[in-house]
Amino acid sequence: AVTLALYHRPGTRSVRPLWLLEEMGVPYALVTKEYDGAYFASGEFRAINPMGKVPVLCDGDRLIIESTAIMDYILNTHGPSELGVGPDNPEYSAYLQWFYMAESGMANYIAVSFGHRSGQDHYWVSDEFDTYCRLQVTKALEMLESRLADRDYVVKTGFSAADISLGYTLFFAEFAIQPGFTGNVKAYYDRLMSRPALQKALALQKALGDLAHKG
Repeated sequence: AVTLALYHRPGTRSVRPLWLLEEMGVPYALVTKEYDGAYFASGEFRAINPMGKVPVLCDGDRLIIESTAIMDYILNTHGPSELGVGPDNPEYSAYLQWFYMAESGMANYIAVSFGHRSGQDHYWVSDEFDTYCRLQVTKALEMLESRLADRDYVVKTGFSAADISLGYTLFFAEFAIQPGFTGNVKAYYDRLMSRPALQKALALQKALGDLAHKG
């Protein structure tokens, strides 16, 4: 029986748990919402997520927000899955680092810089801070380039949820700040983008987006 419902908006961080669900083959219902400021500010949606954002995962009477937290929850409640790396793996610390750094140490900076440079008032920062944001992303990509020198994925044992977390961030970066991936990072990004589960998730997005556009 389907117990999970994922509130999703195409192109947002909800891609992460959607991709994970597809990789794991866990049944789910997808509740897709195009951006509608009035809806996300409404009492109806704020009762689901007081922050007024997606993703939100509903599992029975449990609600959880934040994309990486949702991924962790899915791995621990609908596993076991080889996509979740545990303490017995010698690369557990690296798995955790990249799983969370993809958001806190990369995507947040990308969002601020993109919002600032595209003139969104709520993302106004000084040009100096925008430069700082770009520098943090550059440093993280340099770390990733080095990490991938002797492996296809961030954990040597293979593809994991950390790669999903990073994959969305790289997808977002390519759209938002065009960093120009090269070398190991470019090859890694291409590997991630070719995964059937991600292609299915993105195809779902495109189909739903086309329907919304036609409507």
